[in-house]
Amino acid sequence: MPVDRQAKGGVVFDIRLSQEQREFRELARKFAQEEIKPKAMALDREPEWEKRIPWDLLRKGSQLGFRTFVLQEANGGSGMSDHLTSCLVAEELAAGELGTAYYFMLTARRARDWFELRMTPEQKAYFIPKFVGDDLYFTTVAIHELETDFGFDYFTETPQNVRLRTRAVEQPDGSWIINGAKAYQTVGYLAKLIVVRAQTPDGVQSFLVEGDSAGLARRPLSKLGRRVGDNAAEMVFDNVRVPKGRILPPAPKGRTDMGTHPTIAALTLGLGRAALEETLKYTQERVSGGKPIIRHQAVGITIAEMAMNLEAARRLIWTAAWVKDHPEAIADGSVENLPFEHMATAFTGTAVQRLTEQALELFGGAGVIQGMPIEKYVRDAHVQKHVSFPFPSRFKITEALAGFKRKVPPFHGGD
Repeated sequence: MPVDRQAKGGVVFDIRLSQEQREFRELARKFAQEEIKPKAMALDREPEWEKRIPWDLLRKGSQLGFRTFVLQEANGGSGMSDHLTSCLVAEELAAGELGTAYYFMLTARRARDWFELRMTPEQKAYFIPKFVGDDLYFTTVAIHELETDFGFDYFTETPQNVRLRTRAVEQPDGSWIINGAKAYQTVGYLAKLIVVRAQTPDGVQSFLVEGDSAGLARRPLSKLGRRVGDNAAEMVFDNVRVPKGRILPPAPKGRTDMGTHPTIAALTLGLGRAALEETLKYTQERVSGGKPIIRHQAVGITIAEMAMNLEAARRLIWTAAWVKDHPEAIADGSVENLPFEHMATAFTGTAVQRLTEQALELFGGAGVIQGMPIEKYVRDAHVQKHVSFPFPSRFKITEALAGFKRKVPPFHGGD
């Protein structure tokens, strides 16, 4: 599917990548393995979160194009805006270090959506030069509210009276004042552009808020895993003024090439691949019973299962990414209309978490020692299973298969 090949009857199934995709993937792999991975363990063990931010890697990765590549060349990117290419890059960078990869990949995917598909001409003229010209210009969303995140009621319509507590009030000069709080926002502390979802009299709107806005306070949260960087933050908006003309227009009707689910699944995949590679290396070096433990049948079966689940996850991710970029394949019936995004997200999160536990078992006592890579991978995988929303994602799959559709989305957000 990555490459469209013509034959009798039209496009045929093909898993070969294009030359451009292979070259960009190789660039990401080289950067991840030679620059990111050697620093991963030391960064993860830093007790102070500020010291866990990989500033030099963020600058160099930006200069290589990993923050901007989805933009068209006219806007300072490489023109590779398809989701599959993003997934290829995400896997490689995350195989180097998961938290570092998050900075690049979520910013890159949102850049395509926000800067090119949704912003007004005036917004583009103001924000694109800032984004392209600053190697440390990362972005995030401010959606989650502990009080109003109402989850998923299985096969139940969402109440139409749900409102966000974060409110925006329009001022006489056309500007807006935002008050409220958000939580658990990835790259939330350092982001220089934040799309804030806030309640207005006309419904929920998306506001373009700059990171240095007066009245905006942010606090990083330190997690069990994915510790490198500021991978979660609380935000408080205390009379934050947003200038006139800073409401991000809604997604264009009919567009399917927005969102970050396949990319996040690919980040999780990269983590799993790193764990498998480390396990293969260790089991060929560790000797027990007079031979490397990989030659013991039980170990061989476990490694085979790890590899099979990883490849199954990759195929689901690639399918989900390809379908996002080719809605015509669903429309004409050449691809079955299945909830591929939710399948990829749920399966990968669970499979990689299980894979890292299997790896830990094969490492034996060495696996639980701090400083061993597998210990970090296990912690990171627990976080990734959480962000894959294992139960809600599966609920959505079943609802989609049964044809159940809500009038009101169960999650206020989507940016």
